[in-house]
Amino acid sequence: MSTLTIHPGTIHENLSQQFTRFTADAVVERLWKKDHTIWRTEEVHRKSILNRLGWLDSLDLMQQNIGMLTQFGEEVRAAGFRHVVVLGMGGSSLCPDVCRATFGSAPGFPSLSVLDSTNPTSVLRIENALDLSKTLFIVASKSGGTTETNMFYQYFFDRVSSVSKEPGMHFVAVTDAETKMESIAKEKKFRKIFVNPTDIGGRYSALSYFGLVPMALIGMDIRALLASAEEMRRQSKFDAVQNPAAQLGLLMGEAHNEGMDKMTLIASPEVSTFAYWVEQLVAESTGKEGKGVLPVEGEAWPERYDASVHGEDRFFVFLLLERDAAKADPLRKELAAASVPHAVIMLKDPYDLGSQFFLWEFGTAVCAVALHINPFDEPNVKESKDNTVQVIDEFRKSGALPANRVVCSEGNVRITAEAEYAATLPAGGLAPLLHAHLTGKAGEDYIALLAYIDQSAENERMLYTLRGELTRRYRLPVTVGFGPRYLHSTGQLHKGGPSSGIFLIITAREPHDVRIPGEPFSFGVLKQAQALGDYRSFAHRKLRLLHADIDGSAADGIAALTNASLR
Repeated sequence: MSTLTIHPGTIHENLSQQFTRFTADAVVERLWKKDHTIWRTEEVHRKSILNRLGWLDSLDLMQQNIGMLTQFGEEVRAAGFRHVVVLGMGGSSLCPDVCRATFGSAPGFPSLSVLDSTNPTSVLRIENALDLSKTLFIVASKSGGTTETNMFYQYFFDRVSSVSKEPGMHFVAVTDAETKMESIAKEKKFRKIFVNPTDIGGRYSALSYFGLVPMALIGMDIRALLASAEEMRRQSKFDAVQNPAAQLGLLMGEAHNEGMDKMTLIASPEVSTFAYWVEQLVAESTGKEGKGVLPVEGEAWPERYDASVHGEDRFFVFLLLERDAAKADPLRKELAAASVPHAVIMLKDPYDLGSQFFLWEFGTAVCAVALHINPFDEPNVKESKDNTVQVIDEFRKSGALPANRVVCSEGNVRITAEAEYAATLPAGGLAPLLHAHLTGKAGEDYIALLAYIDQSAENERMLYTLRGELTRRYRLPVTVGFGPRYLHSTGQLHKGGPSSGIFLIITAREPHDVRIPGEPFSFGVLKQAQALGDYRSFAHRKLRLLHADIDGSAADGIAALTNASLR
């Protein structure tokens, strides 16, 4: 079983007061009774909160259906499927991706891939690795109307139809009751439909059919994972002082309230992808009303704490397998000596991630109590979706995507920006422009690299190299998000959280585009429309934003941005 140790550092006194208040107000008990007033009392919030607390009880349903899920996994293996692909976005895809990277497939079970990018290169990279005649697709969408997921479905159903007389038998749906996707699944005779409880939001859905179905299909020991989660659920009913999830939530909330609103996640390599599941959960749940905890995940593991680099606006959370504990000791001791708030979570083995899914869900809900916000809505996510639809409509009418104002063109990189913001930046080329844009206030600002490019190993390596250089030069936290994935996670915090972000959207030309059956636009056009739609959301708020459009390969463009940012 996992363990949690809190080191409050400079917020010790305030954190103690929060524990006293939570105990006096019976917050944990009221949370389990689904008392919405611990977050907000308004009627509009009451409805959205009460319709999003099913994750507290979803373990009961999943444990009752372990046999059914395991049997379905065996059925799929016996049917000769060699590949399983999750078609999803946000909460419906991140948990399966964590399991893919952490556990892999048991011997004899299909390999797992996750498609959550509209980038045509990403679509083709997934497809080219498959034998479509031996591939099962999981169409995962809570609402049944998620644009990206529906486009993935339309494309691959068309492709499978060319190799199978019963294409529906290659598809599984995971969705809520009475959605458009459930209707499609019935009409097209999908192999199976999993109807998820409607009172579970996407980012709280890891321990529901959205997470468990892919786990079963790759032969994971879901019984062990659910047992770990059940033990954490049991502990989460304790009083706040003895409750690890409440302790973590109050650490996050009180650190935020004391000006430390950047949470650096340091994870053992074997479970490192769990951090980007945490990123989505925390950022989308807390980033609203000018507040928000910014998860900083994927940074290189620092050998030591450097206050000049890490700033005074960070706290740290370690997620470590026991065998990696010694490696983290030097950094943990330096944080303690500097009184930097941090938490240490120890896992005996990767299946303890079951406890972590529940720990972080409950902890994030508790953090929201300390922030006085509703953690279950996402008021600014729909805005970027609506803007994307608007851009697509403009494309339908004119046959071309709208163009923004170019403020700098150098080599293969073209920079666009809003006129009012561009007027504050210097002329003279890419280097001075980027330097002025990326220079922020230490202890307050952060940089977000938002890349609508294929998440290949090479592109990821180059972006993370750029990130490291920017962190060292500008002494600010730097996050990396791949579009459109980030729209369903940190995108909410970018627009709804504090106005302390410095944003750089990156797009690039794709070597090949991919037509979407039944649509007048391609995946390439959809990807660009999503980037432009999010650009409009940033511009509407007058946030610090540049868009770097690369005329050529993403790798060449990122190299040019890296060189310019270091000059």
